[in-house]
Amino acid sequence: MLYLDHAATSFPKPSTVLDAITAWYQELGVSADRGDSGRCATVRRGVQTTRAALGALVGVPAARIAFTSGATEALNLALRAVLRPGDAVLTTEFEHSSVVRPLRALAAERGVRLQILPATAAGGLDVGAARAALLAQRPRLFVFTHASNVTGAVLDAAALCAEARAAGTLTLLDASQTAGHLPIAVGADLVAASAHKALLGPPGLGFLAVRPELDLPAQKQGGTGSSAALDEQPTAWPQAFEAGTPNTPAILGLGAALRWLAATGIQERLAAALAHTDALAARLGADPDVRLVLPPAGARVPILSFVHRRYDPAELGAMFDAAGVHVRTGFHCAPWLHRALGTAGSGTVRLSPGPELSAADVQAAAAVVVGS
Repeated sequence: MLYLDHAATSFPKPSTVLDAITAWYQELGVSADRGDSGRCATVRRGVQTTRAALGALVGVPAARIAFTSGATEALNLALRAVLRPGDAVLTTEFEHSSVVRPLRALAAERGVRLQILPATAAGGLDVGAARAALLAQRPRLFVFTHASNVTGAVLDAAALCAEARAAGTLTLLDASQTAGHLPIAVGADLVAASAHKALLGPPGLGFLAVRPELDLPAQKQGGTGSSAALDEQPTAWPQAFEAGTPNTPAILGLGAALRWLAATGIQERLAAALAHTDALAARLGADPDVRLVLPPAGARVPILSFVHRRYDPAELGAMFDAAGVHVRTGFHCAPWLHRALGTAGSGTVRLSPGPELSAADVQAAAAVVVGS
């Protein structure tokens, strides 16, 4: 089976990730902050190491990294902690449902006012248009994705964060598609991401990073393993945002993934995956029945979406599956962008290769469509 769905979940995981997860189940079995035994101390060191590595990626102290069940929870917690009744929010057409749906809910619940920046005709985001909207509206928050999970277009996050900062607006960056591919220390006030994509960690884990100067109220309450007998949620980070038993094996697996990535080379992996993306685009683009949905020139992540004149994306998905190629079809949880692209009816076929593909793999995948 050829696997071309890394934008959803990277696969397979490095063996060291599996080893770290298995070691917890077979040898440790405890949480970091639920006791003072030697096992707890071992797990505590592993969790702290993972937290510190993520802090280095984002550019915040380790204590300002809160582990969550995924990017979805991280984004929900951040939006609900930051936004007050009647606040204005700036966002973009590129957003994932993990941003779109919480914002729609907060608009209904708290009267939050949304302004959505459109994609340009070329498929990017105009920094000048963002600047104008920020200065005109002075919103409480600018929330945006670092890269589109439909086209692979990378937004100029550093420039957008700088414009927001100049306007006195907080920024929340969804780095789910770029963490593990690109630098994510871009000056955002809050960063959310998942572990299971290019970071090569297991599913069921994400994180929320918040700059030290920003105080946020906790959005869920529960046990944290605190040494004090408190009947109120702790306010200190990261415990304030980590109520409940943590997904410790996943945290240790992510730590192993981060070490593996550091030793292997993130830039080299991205370059290889982009080369495979280009090769797929060249092969598929030669078919006159295929319309590629491409990002503008510039930074991008290894994602290629397309539609076919004669086949629905779901039909193409069945064809790929029958040929032993795993792809993603449909809307990719990006409702606003599909409306802008004119693909809101059936969505697209999305290919997101990893670096391990061979030239023969690329040919085999393209052959499912080309000439069919």
